[in-house]
Amino acid sequence: MHKKAYKKGLTMKKWYRKTVTRTIVLVVAILSGALLVTNLLSLLTLAGGMSLSQIQKMNTQSFEESEEFSKMVESYMYDVQEKLYLQNLFESDGAYNPKKLVDVMELSKKGKISETNLSGVTYTMEELVNWGETYSGTDNDNLYKQNGVIVCQKPDGNYYYYYMNDFFSLVNAGKLQFQMGEQDRDQFLAGLQAGEFTTSGYYTFQITDENGELLYTDCWNFGQSMIEKYAPVGADNLLQVVNNNPQLNGRLTLVYDNIATALQTIYEDWQDYEGGWNYLEEGNTNFTYLYADESTKKVTTNKAEYANYADVKKSIEDMIESASKNPVKYMVIYPELKDFKTNMNVSYSDQWLNTRSYGYYSGGTKWKDVFAVAVDTKYPIQDQFYQSSIDYQNNIPQMKAALHFMIFSGVFFLVTVVWLTLGAGRKPQDEELHLLKFDSWKTEIAAAVVIFVWVIGSYFFFVAGIDGIHILFDGITGLCGSYGAVESDTFVPSSYVPNVYMQTLSLGESVGAFAYGAFTFTCFFAGYLSLVRRIKAKSLWENSLLRSFGIFIGKILRDMKLTKKTAGLLILYFLFQLFVLWGGNFFLVILLLIADAVLFYYMVANVMEKNRLRKGIQEIAAGNMSYQIPIDGLHGENKKFALLINGIGTGLNKAVAEAMKNERLKTDLITNVSHDIKTPLTSILNYVGILRQTDPADPKVQDYLNILEAKAQRLKTLTEDVVEASKVSSGNISLEYMDLDLSEMIQQTQGELEEKFEARNLAIVTDLPAEPAVVHVDGRRMWRVLENIYGNAAKYAMPGTRVYATLKTDDTKVRFSLKNVSEHQLNIQADELTERFIRGDISRSTEGSGLGLSIAKSLTTMQGGTFDLYLDGDLFRVDITFPRVKVKGNAAGVTEELAEKSSSGVS
Repeated sequence: MHKKAYKKGLTMKKWYRKTVTRTIVLVVAILSGALLVTNLLSLLTLAGGMSLSQIQKMNTQSFEESEEFSKMVESYMYDVQEKLYLQNLFESDGAYNPKKLVDVMELSKKGKISETNLSGVTYTMEELVNWGETYSGTDNDNLYKQNGVIVCQKPDGNYYYYYMNDFFSLVNAGKLQFQMGEQDRDQFLAGLQAGEFTTSGYYTFQITDENGELLYTDCWNFGQSMIEKYAPVGADNLLQVVNNNPQLNGRLTLVYDNIATALQTIYEDWQDYEGGWNYLEEGNTNFTYLYADESTKKVTTNKAEYANYADVKKSIEDMIESASKNPVKYMVIYPELKDFKTNMNVSYSDQWLNTRSYGYYSGGTKWKDVFAVAVDTKYPIQDQFYQSSIDYQNNIPQMKAALHFMIFSGVFFLVTVVWLTLGAGRKPQDEELHLLKFDSWKTEIAAAVVIFVWVIGSYFFFVAGIDGIHILFDGITGLCGSYGAVESDTFVPSSYVPNVYMQTLSLGESVGAFAYGAFTFTCFFAGYLSLVRRIKAKSLWENSLLRSFGIFIGKILRDMKLTKKTAGLLILYFLFQLFVLWGGNFFLVILLLIADAVLFYYMVANVMEKNRLRKGIQEIAAGNMSYQIPIDGLHGENKKFALLINGIGTGLNKAVAEAMKNERLKTDLITNVSHDIKTPLTSILNYVGILRQTDPADPKVQDYLNILEAKAQRLKTLTEDVVEASKVSSGNISLEYMDLDLSEMIQQTQGELEEKFEARNLAIVTDLPAEPAVVHVDGRRMWRVLENIYGNAAKYAMPGTRVYATLKTDDTKVRFSLKNVSEHQLNIQADELTERFIRGDISRSTEGSGLGLSIAKSLTTMQGGTFDLYLDGDLFRVDITFPRVKVKGNAAGVTEELAEKSSSGVS
């Protein structure tokens, strides 16, 4: 009872190891991880590409003080300067000029348009826009073709370019004649026309006119040439310009590249120009700008009262004064940094340098202009500034909540991970490590299964179109610095992509992200906790495929004598297969190699398993009958043979042990019987000699006779016990079963032996049930069992102590227990007390034969009961259990009759 209570208390103290508790913690860990992912996604969606430091600042800043507001202002300033650049590019006298001349080489080199044909590679603005529309967004097929130009080198080293058709027309007309000696002219011309010769040096020749005058020393195919949709201004084609301009001689590739670049950039600029600037006009925005061009003495502004260049200084002062009285944010950029003015939360030097970097819009000259901007932060007009302010104010509380929930779920997740890590593989009832069946899988296979399940599940989530999963990865990309496009009903400048995404997670997106997070962390914990248990059990490496493969290779090397022949034949077979299949299908070859590898492994492993069986047989044959063949790694028939061989060794070992035990018992029997018979017999002989010398009338004669009677009785008892033990051992006993009340028999036994207990001052404490405890046994043999048990207690119990007799019953069993404190030290095992001639008193100074408990156990077992001994220090206890039967007939009368027969000497 005390042990059970202790174990129960120990279990209660380790409640955190209970399966229910750990299951709850695991569920909490998965849910907190999913909540962490969902809140992280929500935060990323709200914060866009901002860093954590920027998010922290947003929690304490107003929109007007935020980096978001500053970037919007800077973006609008960029758009103003882009507007000026595009107007300067496409307009003349304030209107679009389609006939404006554009020298491509000048534009590429200086970044400006002087409306003058300097290089000859000049087109009108309208031509470049139309040509660029054809070319933009497509591959080079719309701009280039193969084999369109032939290059000829003059004797002075300069070059002359022909279109392919023109060149061969002159050749066919005889105006260009090839002097090639013995070389095949027609073959060379055919290859030249087909584009085979794109560099000089294949042939040695000269080209002359019809009069034999040397024109060129070499020629070759230029390769890819431009499709000219329009001819340059003042020329028939582009080659005419290049041939007539010494500065362009030999630079046709550069001309082509500059034209391609101009077509792409001018068309892109044209699209921006056509898009218009309505959102920057007065009345459409809260943004006011004033740009004073120092070179033209003109002001570009969206506020009519600031349009006069002479009043620029006063206009800027009015703008600054208005900001001191009204909620207005302003910025004024002068040519010098020291003059920079603003009431915005920006870096003066950075903003000044950023604005000046747009100077290429005015032609790349040194920036000498004045640029002033202001934003009315009352937002009387519902433009992008107004909308961003509303979104900013709405998103900040949500960002705070998402951040706090993320931190809370993260802490909870870490706590549960630590909890599960410490408790993995443990149970409250013991300190043993308990592994799951999954933990016995090979390490690499278990990891692959977990990863495979996660990959398949992730694929399902993506295929199913769970919005939250796609936004999760988009948000992570945004956190790394890549901004996505923003959808909004309000027009957003092309250069502006806000940090704050003007959106929040929908319910479907949140549920999708949470479900995916729960699935991911379920897979994570399945693998992680198994990993922890493997580490604790030190089986991570022990149970790995890599180690098994290493052991397998080691076994092959150790058993080389047995395996080399088989392995050699298999290797030759593999080489033969490779030779046969060398020209076959690659996929089939791979499959055959895999099959061959499996066959190789099976055959070599089978040889090593046979070697293990051989070694086991040799050990047992040599007399090592305790040797057991390890069955780990054995398969099929080899495993069956190993079990049979192990069984043979175990049986032989058991038979030898039993034979040795019987020999020991026989020796003990002779020794102990001789000793126990000799002792009373010697006393009898001594007292008979004394009686011969003593007067019969002497009062001491009666004492001597009593001693002789006691010794004779002991000799009789010993003889009866030896005979009884012999019968029990040989099974030469016939049992006569009957139903009797064990409770009544116990009382009768105690009455018979009461004098012996009183002689040693022993008190019997009896606990018997009120109802009959009927058992189906042989009455006389059962009486002998109880007599031996009580007699043992009367002989060996410590005088002056109590002997406890307890009889318990239930629906199926009758259990009798007798316990006492031993007088002598019990320095042997409990099962040894039931051996023959074994006593608790090793000195054999007591009157017992040493056969009582052995006989009692054998008789109990023969009658279908169980007989158990327990020793705890000097506490000695006997437990007897029999099946209980219903009361039939007069069980009590049978018990009394048996008691009378026993007392009268019937046994």
